[in-house]
Amino acid sequence: MATLHRFLLDNQCYHVVSATKDRVPIFSDPACASTVHAAIQFVRHERAYVVAYVVMQDHLHALLVPRDGTSISQVMQSIKGYTARLVNEQLERRGPLWQRSFYDRMIRDERQLLKTVEYVHMNPVMAGLVENPEKYPFSSACQGDLVDLDTFL
Repeated sequence: MATLHRFLLDNQCYHVVSATKDRVPIFSDPACASTVHAAIQFVRHERAYVVAYVVMQDHLHALLVPRDGTSISQVMQSIKGYTARLVNEQLERRGPLWQRSFYDRMIRDERQLLKTVEYVHMNPVMAGLVENPEKYPFSSACQGDLVDLDTFL
């Protein structure tokens, strides 16, 4: 099957999902989840608006808006490359951390955006990790976390 190529649309929000290789729950380790959080904050300052995100035990959901001619693939390459290197060091392991590609879906309007933000934030609740999304520390729903929802809207 041929690989579908992604293309760049200016000021377009994407819901991206990327899973760990073999869905291993590496991010149940808070230090590893913190590494992903740090990568998200880095791309927020350098490559994309971060509208919402959650780092689950074996996958990542993020709503991202690439900026300055950056593609969604470049943003995800930054996140995945940085985290793979650091998490492998933290765990004294080798090999791929993430599945090879990632899933992305363009957000078409404000209604879909707000529903997707809610879906992303409710992931830890649906997984039984917390009763309230604001209590999950590796999510933009957690109080005090910086995201660009207001900037993008």
